[in-house]
Parts: sequence; C-alpha cells; structure tokens
Amino acid sequence: MTARILMVALDGADGSLVDRLSQNGLLPNLTSLRARGRVKYLTAHAGATDDTLWASFQYAAGMGEHGRYHYLQRLRSGRFGMICTDEVDRETFWETAPSLRIGVFDIPKCRLPRQLNGIHLADWLVHGRYFQEPKSYPAALAGEVVARFGAAPPSQCDHDGPLDDAEAADVLANLRVAVAKKRAAALHYLGSDAWDLFIVGFKEAHCAGHSLWDLVNEVDPEFDPSRNERLGTPIETILGDIDGAIGDLAAAAGSGTQIIVFSTTAMQPNASLAHLMPEVVNRANRILGESRWTRFVRHVVKLEDRRWWPLCEMLPYNENCTAFRINPAVAFKDGQVDAERSRILDLVETLLMELRDDQTGQPVVAMIDRAASQHAGSRAADLPDLLVHYRAGLCPGSVSSLRLGRIEAIPPILRPGNHAPGGFLIVSGDRLDVSDVTGMQNLGTMAINVLHGSGDWPADSAV
Repeated sequence: MTARILMVALDGADGSLVDRLSQNGLLPNLTSLRARGRVKYLTAHAGATDDTLWASFQYAAGMGEHGRYHYLQRLRSGRFGMICTDEVDRETFWETAPSLRIGVFDIPKCRLPRQLNGIHLADWLVHGRYFQEPKSYPAALAGEVVARFGAAPPSQCDHDGPLDDAEAADVLANLRVAVAKKRAAALHYLGSDAWDLFIVGFKEAHCAGHSLWDLVNEVDPEFDPSRNERLGTPIETILGDIDGAIGDLAAAAGSGTQIIVFSTTAMQPNASLAHLMPEVVNRANRILGESRWTRFVRHVVKLEDRRWWPLCEMLPYNENCTAFRINPAVAFKDGQVDAERSRILDLVETLLMELRDDQTGQPVVAMIDRAASQHAGSRAADLPDLLVHYRAGLCPGSVSSLRLGRIEAIPPILRPGNHAPGGFLIVSGDRLDVSDVTGMQNLGTMAINVLHGSGDWPADSAV
C-alpha cells in the first residue's frame, strides 16, 4: 500500500447529512467504510469557528491552549492581524513525528508550511485562504501543483443572499471541477511515495453549505424540493463526487490502510445581528459608564493606547455569533479585578438577553457563554470574554429593550447556511481506537500514536 493511514477531511460538511446519506447508500464508499468500521459524532464548543476547529486539529490542542477563534485577532503587538502570524511558536501534530513520512495536502487554515519529513501544501483549493497564493514545503510544490492540475476555479461561497438558478448551476459546476482537481492531485502525490500518514482536505461541502443550504434545509422559508431536484440536488451531488474520490484514494492507498474520514461541523440556517451590534455596544458602554470624551478620543484622535479602547469591545467573528471582550487595560477600583470584571460581564449578558425582535417580540439571543473563562490553557485569555449566539434563521431590522432602547438598521442579505456544532467521524481499520476521540484536537494524535505504537504492519505496508 502507499499509506499506512489515510485521513480525509470533509471541511464544513454537515455531519447529520453525511451520516444520513452514508447510511442509506447514497454515498456508497462511505457506506462501505462505515459498514466495516466505526462512526462517531464529534463535539465542539458552541459557536466555534472553522478557524478554531482547524487550529485544534493541526495543533492537537483545545481552544484555550491555541487561542485562535478567528483569522483576524489582536496580535501581541496590540494591532489586529492574521492570527497565524502569531503562531510561529506552535508545533503541528505532524511536526511532532519527524521519523514518520507525512503528506499534508491542502488542509485549510494552516500557518505557513515549514520543513517536515514529507510535503505540506496549503491554500490551493480551500475555503477561506490565509495566503494570497498557494504555499508549500518544499517551496516548489505549490507551483508544481498549480502547473500540473490548474488554479482554483471561481468561488461564490461568500455571495450575499440565496443564489438564483444560473448562479447555483455555476457554483455546482465549479465545485465539481474543484473536487476533480483535488482527486487527481491527491492520487498523484499519494502514489508518489511510501507514506506513514497522508492527509487530504476537500473544501467543496463547506462552500456548498454556505451557498446552497436553502436547497436542503426544510425549515428555510425558501425551501423548494422541486427546485433542488431541478438543479440536480447540488449538495448531494458534491458529496457524491467527494465520496467517489474517497473510494479512489482508499483503493490507491492499499488494502491494509487504516482510513479516517471526518467532517468538522454541521450546518444550520444563517442568522445575524451584526448590523445592529455596533449600536448595541455603544449603548451598553454608556450604561457601563463610558463618557462622550472617551468616544471622541477613540474615534477622532484614534489613539493606539489601550486605555482608550472601549470598555466592552466587539471582536471580529462569524455572522451568526458576536464576540465581546472587556478591555484588559482598564484599571478597576481597589484592585478588585476579578469581581469587577464579573460584574461587568453579568451586566452585559443581562443587557443582551433583554433584547427582543421588534416584529415578533421574541428574544434574539439564544445563548451566551464565557469562552475565556470556560477553557483552560496558556492562551485562554486571548479568547473572547463573551460569545453571543443568535437564534438560527434570525435577521431582524430592529430590536429593543427597556434599557438599551430601540435599535434599527437595514438587515444584510445573508448567504443561506452557516456553521453549527456537529462534526462526524468514520474510521475503518483494526488499529484505530476512537474511544478517546471527542473532537478535532484528538484526531491527529490518534493517528500518530497508532503509527508509533501499534507494532508491525502487514507485509504489503508502505514502509
């Protein structure tokens, strides 16, 4: 065989949909793998972004240990920037095993590839590139891949609003081209060496979920099963193409190969209060005691001094969740830092939970959790103090509460789908023990531990 372990990542594929389609035979290769293997749902922190989940995967670490919650965060310099540039001191799980021959082929959200005993391609056919062009180790690999297999086709997964029929057809065609390119390239490099571990990522279910979730989501007001059939059942078609690629890769890897296939999240109807949140934060800060002079200095003079940041700061995050941090540079009275921070967080939570949709009178916030205090680790303090989760499918034009008053803004036109917790795992192979696997942080170390500790491999093994 050409790989002891083959790991296939289905970035952003809805775990429940993969589960259902692989049970009823519509994804025959996954059906075959699960029939002779094991299946498991993965867990993740509610509201965890794909940036968070992929950081957990590559660094084999929990959220509090790696500290990544978005691609754009405050860096150690105090400025906002690409968080991967602040992760040069972190070691990926494939870098912890220099004696193993490892291929990492287009896993998303990776920092700049660096030397390893194998190859690492990043940002060729992925959702949410960190770099303007593909990067690799060795450096020539990226150019070789593009020259041999072609550049990435156009992507519309960040398109605002539902797609019309012609746009949906274009998305489907481009995603099918992307799957075919990834299949051909992955087969080529899988067969080019004797790998201990070969990891390949497919991004197409992620893009399809964002753009076309209204075609399969029965609670979406725009759901039309006849349109889904007329357009060729796009999401099922994309998953079918990926399933075919998985079958080819599994066959090429060899009969004794241990196989791991996983998805990272579930999908749900998109939601947003992002258009309303800036004013919500302004009013909350006034209630917290911020003065007009402070706001003037921050917005007009634009001082870099952290003491002039808002007391409650809104951080970059997803459409369906807002992240807040209490300014760490604020000097609290009498040194009562923990008590004062807790009081402020309690008050902000209460203010947000009081908000109601003006049209329906229903609460607009589903849940609030305190990420920075709920996760242990050396970088837990980098996480948001509050993660505010919106109710699925909600995008009101105005909200109100007794203390914050009425706040209105033109709602954005949202892409149909967004992420929710719900990754899915299929393993096939007698050496893989998933009993201790709970989330993305366990997958890589499971593979490495198997390779290091499972004794002799079959005679037809790659190494």
